[in-house]
Amino acid sequence: MTINANNWNTTQFANRAMHIYQQKGNRLRPTVTQAIRIENNEKAVFWLAGKTKAKKKTRRERNIPGNGERKKFEAALETWVAFDTVEEYDVDRMSVDEKEIVYESGANALGRATDIELYAKMNAAIASGAVPAELDFSAGAFSAANALMLCKHLQDDKVAWDGNVYCGLPALQWNQLLANKIVNSADHVGSDLPFVKATDTRFWNGVNWFLFVEEDAQDLYPVPSANKQDLFIWHKTALGWGNNTDLRVITQWDNYEDCWTVNMQAKGCATTLQEGKGIKRFRTSSNSAIAVV
Repeated sequence: MTINANNWNTTQFANRAMHIYQQKGNRLRPTVTQAIRIENNEKAVFWLAGKTKAKKKTRRERNIPGNGERKKFEAALETWVAFDTVEEYDVDRMSVDEKEIVYESGANALGRATDIELYAKMNAAIASGAVPAELDFSAGAFSAANALMLCKHLQDDKVAWDGNVYCGLPALQWNQLLANKIVNSADHVGSDLPFVKATDTRFWNGVNWFLFVEEDAQDLYPVPSANKQDLFIWHKTALGWGNNTDLRVITQWDNYEDCWTVNMQAKGCATTLQEGKGIKRFRTSSNSAIAVV
């Protein structure tokens, strides 16, 4: 006869794991332009149309081409891998599915790699020394006035002010911007109050400002010197991502080691699209105080 132990005599195990806080990644995919097509699983294809001008015509005058350049350019695909193992010894002794934990952690890591690659392309496109004096805001907190100057410089590139401008901010600069009454006051923004609705995005002056914290230092934001941090603002058409494989998972049993090996892969590529325009690099302080202004 089987005797079941009373509930208070049994050890209870949680049936889910708590992941350490981490960025889930792929945050930037909706903020950039997707490739027209992928060729031979090797390269992403984008098209760029140059400016053309309409010309006044007189009677019997021969038409003159506007000479608007149209060209194709390509970016080579790259592969990212997240690899891990699941020991059979552990599988028998835990109530959670360890493989599911590995899958989720790996997917988050691959998504973050996509975001880091997009920022790396912006970093490479605009050298640190190319930050103009008007976009060096490192003397104090990042303010609404700084944000407006930043918008002015991007508008000078003739980008369409159509709601497709994005700017990721670290925690300090995000909270400094929200501390400006012109950004958070009902007198200026109606009922869309950031301190009432807890969100990590803010649409203000045509820009989608969003909280975007680095997983590790300088994953996204270069540090040109002590207590300074370079950030970026861009229009969706200025940055592109060619996506070939979002997530490919290969799981195999290793008979020698008594473990599962999990190989997770993603393939794609990032590139700038507007020959240096539509992206601005700006400098901020990384140690200034937050003050309501």
